[in-house]
Amino acid sequence: MGESSYAEVIVHDEKDVQGKRVAVGLVVLTLVLLMAGAMVSMLLFTLGIFMIPASVVMIKNRYREYEYLLVADELEIAVVKNKSRRKKLKTFTLNELQCMAPVQSHRLDSYHSNPQLKVLDFSSGNQDHEVYGMIFASQGMLQELKVEPTQGMLEEIRIRHASVVFMN
Repeated sequence: MGESSYAEVIVHDEKDVQGKRVAVGLVVLTLVLLMAGAMVSMLLFTLGIFMIPASVVMIKNRYREYEYLLVADELEIAVVKNKSRRKKLKTFTLNELQCMAPVQSHRLDSYHSNPQLKVLDFSSGNQDHEVYGMIFASQGMLQELKVEPTQGMLEEIRIRHASVVFMN
């Protein structure tokens, strides 16, 4: 068994359907204001001009990926927007891992009944993908991470923390 482990996973976020609708609606509203303003009123046209930057920003920030980086005994979660801007969200120490199992597994039921459990969803939202729940207890807080690890990442975690990692 090697002293250090490494695994990296990138997952495309497909959950934000509402945000996609808002972005499309904003673009349509901008176009309607510009066209109506050109025909009817200069005020509507001016509003349409001011809506262009808001529409561009909404469209630009629609593409989002989550990056899981496992180095030694630390799991870092980051978000990558538009394949260009990376922002580190959280870092977890695997020594604080209480349980890791598929989200539909009964092994997580006792944690889900805890009202103080904070759930952080870093999965794609696609029902066909296998999503795992990782329960961490640190600084008096109980947190569940929803992630989509690869087999390689699962094996790396299982090798070091076999007693708390379940595949079913």
